Amino acid sequence: MNNQSEEIGFLAVNVKTANGALPVENANVAIYGTALESETGDTNLSSSDVIFNLKTDKSGKTQTVALPTVAKELSLSPDNNKPYWRYNIYVTSNGYYDSTYLNVPVFQGITSLQEVVLIPLSEFASPTDPIPNSQRRYIESSN
Repeated sequence: MNNQSEEIGFLAVNVKTANGALPVENANVAIYGTALESETGDTNLSSSDVIFNLKTDKSGKTQTVALPTVAKELSLSPDNNKPYWRYNIYVTSNGYYDSTYLNVPVFQGITSLQEVVLIPLSEFASPTDPIPNSQRRYIESSN
C-alpha cells in the first residue's frame, strides 16, 4: 500500500467470564491480519499472519497494540465504504471454550476495545467443541 494512506490505529482486548463479571488472567490472545488489498490489488496481510500474541493481565486486559490501518480521510470518498482495516482475534484459556472474533475494525488514531466473554468448559468437553446453545465465532457486520 502506498505510504500516504497507511496509518496507525490501536487495539486492546478485555477478556472476562461469568457474563463479563470476572476477569480472565493469562488468556492467550492472537491477533491475525485479514486480507487487505491496496488500490493496486496488492495484499499486505493474509488471514494466516499472526501480528501479535498477547497475554491478559490480572484484570483480563491485554496491552494496547498499534496496528496498520488506512487514513481517516478515505471515509470522505464515496468510493471507499471501509475507512478501516479489519483484524481477526483468537482467544484461548485453560478451562474455557475457544473464541474467535472476525473482522474487528481498527480506525486511524482510535483505540478499539474488543470485549471477550469466555464460557467455562462443561465436564469432559474440549476447548474446540461447539459451545452448547451458542456460537464460538463472532463476526462484525459487513455494513
